[in-house]
Amino acid sequence: MTAGFTTERQDPDLQRVSAALLRAGQQARQLARQTDTGIAVQIDGELRILQGAELDRAMETSDED
Repeated sequence: MTAGFTTERQDPDLQRVSAALLRAGQQARQLARQTDTGIAVQIDGELRILQGAELDRAMETSDED
């Protein structure tokens, strides 16, 4: 997973946005897996619903980044 949000501003809150967004995404994927629900994600510009094994692979990939 890429940490795509960066800013040149000196505001300390804005500097922490990227990490917070990554954590929120990881928590959303974990909750979806625990509740056996799908989660909508955009992959290469395509909107997809990940569920089950696909969601597990996405979590493994995000943990490596």
